[in-house]
Formats: sequence, structure tokens, C-alpha cells
Amino acid sequence: MTERTNRLYVIGAGPGDPSQLTAAARETIARCRCAVAAPRHLPLAGKCAKAVPLRGFDETFAEIARELELGDVAVIVSGDPGIYSLMPLLKKRFPGAALEVLPGISSLQSLCAEAAETWESVKILSGHGRGISEAKILTTVDRNRTTAFFCGTDKNPRWFCELLGSRGLDHVTVTVGERLSYADKRVTRGRPSELAQKDFDGLSIVLAVNPDPSPEPKLLPRDEDFIRTKVPMTREEVRAVALAKLGLAEDSVLWDIGAGTGSISVAAAMICREGEVHAVEVNGEAHALEAENVKKFRLFNVTLHRGAALETIGRLPRPTHIFIGGSGNELPELLSRAAEFEGARVVVSAVTLKTFRIASEILGGEKFADFDAVQINVSKMKKLGESEVMAAQNPVAIFSATARGAQKEVRE
Repeated sequence: MTERTNRLYVIGAGPGDPSQLTAAARETIARCRCAVAAPRHLPLAGKCAKAVPLRGFDETFAEIARELELGDVAVIVSGDPGIYSLMPLLKKRFPGAALEVLPGISSLQSLCAEAAETWESVKILSGHGRGISEAKILTTVDRNRTTAFFCGTDKNPRWFCELLGSRGLDHVTVTVGERLSYADKRVTRGRPSELAQKDFDGLSIVLAVNPDPSPEPKLLPRDEDFIRTKVPMTREEVRAVALAKLGLAEDSVLWDIGAGTGSISVAAAMICREGEVHAVEVNGEAHALEAENVKKFRLFNVTLHRGAALETIGRLPRPTHIFIGGSGNELPELLSRAAEFEGARVVVSAVTLKTFRIASEILGGEKFADFDAVQINVSKMKKLGESEVMAAQNPVAIFSATARGAQKEVRE
């Protein structure tokens, strides 16, 4: 006869009130030798022989390991184990355990029920015990009808509403759920600017409903999509090659130096949605124009900086990528500074022979690796009388390389 393996149960507690713990969960907890739960969920341990309060992970996991040698263990988690729970850590810590999961009613389900909203298409975010950028929250709320946000002590409902209200999303309806399922539960609805004046429990959940979400933008916008003036712009064919040479990832941090119209910043921000784009421009007209384009494309991960590049970059976060489209006499020093960031991908666009010489000498030197250069010659169709001809544009060279790194670093 095969010896039975002790089981590790991960059990969803539901929103918290004992009446919403499932019958299967209650019966399983009662059969276990030991139940582990956060202090507020310990009463759910019921008839279990031993109840252990959840402490630090190392201490708690050591206790679970000892108890598993002797019998079945139930770990009671808030809501449902499938949403932001301890289950992934338990699977990692006990890879060989006989794991069984019993679902519970999540706080997301409870809040959607209170708001009379379905949740199959809800975008779920969390600021509870994990990092999340303001840009990700804003972009998600802006482009989706329904967003759920699990709050934390710092990123609480008031903070969430202040963020939305200050960034052009005050038309959204926000529902805040506190102590859902308990007798003293509170559900509050309103616009972000209204709810930003109120205080809420930090461990709440928020549902944001956007009646008019923005459409998903095209990944590579066309030249005609931008607001234009006489400010120079990196054209779409050159822009496509420059972005390919940059090789941006979803979480990249890009410096766009000499941002001009903002075409590179805008296109890059659509690629690195989890990252940051810092656009540096000394010209006041160009700086204002880029602000208009960033607003038009509804991008929340672009930060504009007006000033000379060398005076500005010391205040920027460490880059993973740098694009230099305009820098004047600062180019040699900018490339010298860029070389300090090991692994950073640096791309320079050039139309003058002076820029050709500087970029090729420095990027092709010992401080950089993977040097590459391409020249783009574009001809576009042009109407000439009753006929069409191909009209040549000025050639543009794209120089790229990877920084080898140095000891000195700009503030991270």
C-alpha cells in the first residue's frame, strides 16, 4: 500500500468575513494538522489543531516545512489564491510538495459585485507591497474601460485619485471598497477629484471605470500624425531605422537628446511602456511643441526637460538607451558621458560631416563596442504637374554602439 504524502493546501479566505469562506475550505482547514494565516484571518482556522500566525517569510516557511513532516498544512490567504497571493512563493519554496489549491471569493469579485460590473475584461494592477510606476497606472486607466487597483499603505485610494485627477483623467468613475464583506464595509463612488479629498483604509481596492477609453496608438506613427511647425523632425523612415538600432525593451529608460518635435520620444514611449523616456531640448519652441505631441498621443511615461543637455543629464535616471538627434558642440562630451553607462545602447543621427566625424571616431573607439553605421537615402513620391516623380531627401547616417562602462556614474 502506497504511503500517503502530506498535503500543502493553499486556501482562499475570501474577503475576510467567516460567512464567505467556502464550505470546502472550512472542512479542509478542520482536517489539517496546522493552519497558517495572517493575524486577521486566524479566526478562520476554526477547529484546526494548531494555528500559526504568518510572520516573516523565512520563519513561516520553516514552520510550514516542520509541520509538513507531521501532517497536512493549510495556508490561508486573503481573497483568492490566484490574485496577488502567497501561492507563487509557496510553489517556489516547496517544489516537491503535494499542493492543492482551494479558491475563494476575491476582493475584486466583491467590489465588482458592489459596482454591478463584470470583471472578465478588468485590467488588474497592484501597489500593495510591490513597485509600480505612475505611468503604468495612468496608461492602463486611460486605455481600458475598467481597471482594478489593489492599494497599499503608500499607494492608497487617496493617492490613486489624486494621480488620476491631476493627469487629465477626472472623467473616470472611481469606486473604493473598504473592509468588503464585513459589517462595517464601506463603498464610496465618485470622480477622482472628489475622492481625493477623503481618507480611506490603506488596504482597500479601487475600481476605475473609464466611459471613453483612448484607442491604442499605432506603434510607429506617421509623420502626418504629429503636430508640426518649422521645428526639425526625425522623419518616419529614419525614425524606424533609429528605433531598430536602439533595440528598446518594454522597461527601457531612454534619453532623447535634442528631442525637437518629439517624434523619437513619442515612438519610443509606445515601445517601452513599462519604462521611461526623458526628452531633453534646449529650444523653447521645440520644447513646447513636444509637450503638445506628448499630450496628443496621451503618453504618461515621457518626461520633458528644457535646458542644455550637459546641464540636464546629471539629474536624469541611469539610461539603458541614449538617442542623440541634436546636440551642437556638446556631442563629444555627451558621448564621453554616455560611455560611462555599461551596456547602454547609444544611437546618433547625423546629417553634417562634422557629426559624421565625431560620431564615427568616438563610437568606433575603445570606449564602445558593437559599432555600426548605416546611411539612409530616401526618395519620396512628389507631384510634378500631371505626373509623379521620386524626389530625393537629404541622406541621414545612423551611428550606433554599446557603451563599455566606467567607474563614474550619473545619479541612478
